[in-house]
Amino acid sequence: MKEFILRALKTKTSPFNTNDLINAGRMDIVCDCVISSLFISNNVRQDTIFHVILEGPRSPPKLISFFGNEIKGLDYDQKSIAEIINQALKQSTNLKLSEEINLKNGIKISKKSFEALVKEKSRTSQLIYLNHKGQDIRNFEFQENITFIFGDYIGMPRKTEKLLERLGAKKVNLGPKKLFASHCIVIAHNELDRAN
Repeated sequence: MKEFILRALKTKTSPFNTNDLINAGRMDIVCDCVISSLFISNNVRQDTIFHVILEGPRSPPKLISFFGNEIKGLDYDQKSIAEIINQALKQSTNLKLSEEINLKNGIKISKKSFEALVKEKSRTSQLIYLNHKGQDIRNFEFQENITFIFGDYIGMPRKTEKLLERLGAKKVNLGPKKLFASHCIVIAHNELDRAN
């Protein structure tokens, strides 16, 4: 199983204008990452789960998870993904910590922090922190269950990097250039596709 965890530090956790994704804390980045993680030509990646932790205003944190093996009828364009996320945020206004709502077709929203999710995944999955100072992905040995962790345009706070070190996350580099978050997903998928 492949999982991706995007930490979106400024992205809104309350309903937003789906016609203005940039001013929703760069919700456009989140939507692009959902598309890149789950969709391929005429199909959905059944072996992939995408998680995004939203930490912007007004009620952080919010974790939204998309399960590739359950996704049905989800259009793969920014506006459609944004509308699904917006609907999830509307339904989760009164969520308490660790509460979860199952939305339709393989999407869940919960009140869970980035730290709690990463600690949970460290017990069952190889943690991979996508970082330009890491080991080249082409020389890295992956296990069966992998969780890729990465940030949006802001990056990761230093204390988060220390937490990832304590949890044994391995730093992996995708190439010589810094990339968009959604491109990181595509390249990671491609390297694993080629290896398999």
